[in-house]
Amino acid sequence: MKKTEAKKVIRGKGRGKRLGFPTLNFPLEKDEKIKRGVWVIVLETKNGSFPGVANVGRPETFLEKKEAIESHLLFHPQETIKEAKIIFLKYLRKTIKFNDTNGLKKQIKKDIERAISFFRKERKKARTLNIPSSF
Repeated sequence: MKKTEAKKVIRGKGRGKRLGFPTLNFPLEKDEKIKRGVWVIVLETKNGSFPGVANVGRPETFLEKKEAIESHLLFHPQETIKEAKIIFLKYLRKTIKFNDTNGLKKQIKKDIERAISFFRKERKKARTLNIPSSF
């Protein structure tokens, strides 16, 4: 399990929201030692902990050069998150370049299903991280 220092949310390009998977984006420094790819994560904020999935690195499908941490939460908090620590719990897969957004959306749905399954199986870990018991 790896945890970042507090990071401020940065503005993305809105692609996640247009695809149906809104994201909170965080900066990623080139020297950060986080394996690039898709992770099961928890965002730890001053108002609680929120489970999700995140792509670490470049969004290959869109030929983006700049690296970031794009996190999609499994449920939406009522408050606006402006800063969070990111806890990386389980590495799911490497980043894939898809030929179209339909392939990307199908894979994101699979990643979300795997994250939900992880939290259901790891209920004890979820309680330790103060994640709501709705899983």
